[in-house]
Amino acid sequence: MGFVASLFIVYGVAGVVLGVAVAIAIGRCHHHRRRSQIAAYARSPSASPGAIREGFALLRGEVSAEDAAPGDAVIAVEIPCGGQAGAAPSAWQTRARAFSLRLASGATVRVEPASGRLSLDTTFVPTRRGGAPAYVSEVRPGDTIYIAGSVRREIDASAAGKGYRDAARAWVLRAPAHGSLCVASETVVAHHAQRARFHRSWALALGGALAALHLGLFRAFHASMLGAVDSSGSIDIGPAALALFFVGAAALTYRTLAEQTSPWIELRVDRSRAA
Repeated sequence: MGFVASLFIVYGVAGVVLGVAVAIAIGRCHHHRRRSQIAAYARSPSASPGAIREGFALLRGEVSAEDAAPGDAVIAVEIPCGGQAGAAPSAWQTRARAFSLRLASGATVRVEPASGRLSLDTTFVPTRRGGAPAYVSEVRPGDTIYIAGSVRREIDASAAGKGYRDAARAWVLRAPAHGSLCVASETVVAHHAQRARFHRSWALALGGALAALHLGLFRAFHASMLGAVDSSGSIDIGPAALALFFVGAAALTYRTLAEQTSPWIELRVDRSRAA
């Protein structure tokens, strides 16, 4: 093969394409780990309040709202369905209010949902609203939930400090700078853990393939490029065809299995018709 074609195969296909696939697998693994790994201070009953740290975290705790009536939902999402059964939802109706989350250690974190930056990654129950079918999911005081967001240390306006320089402060959970405050069920968190393992395995497999190609099949070509050996500076048609087939098959298999084994079904909602 020619020199330019060899460069394209070795560094373009077997380098960039396979490297991007590895990066995607690592990124997806990291995303799902963040959504499934509960912060240590929210997991251990013996954790001290001083163990809480600022930053993104997945918390697990019991919902409490002292100013809410028994049975009142602190978060409610309703998805009215279209005119016929099975039609795509046409509007989201979300109601959310601030509440407290009591961790296993007894420490309390104030949860502050923001309008338009809240998602419920959990089970929706079919019901009827005004005679029309709808799907509803609610979070009520006493429920144990998983919630992911940005933990911050803020001034607590509901508590009195000792003065201007010693204002009372509290831990608050809000939506991250880029994203939403996400409430999830235990089943969904378990799915995220499974997906993290899936993408981690593929990251290792694709990374191993990348190393095998460049340290084995294309080792002589790299040596010629560095001037370590005398060579024509090209690869044979056999190794080139093998690399093209291997990289294409690996990338296609990863993408196909990722889609087919996903526990989620993508649902596109036309928000332009939302009330």
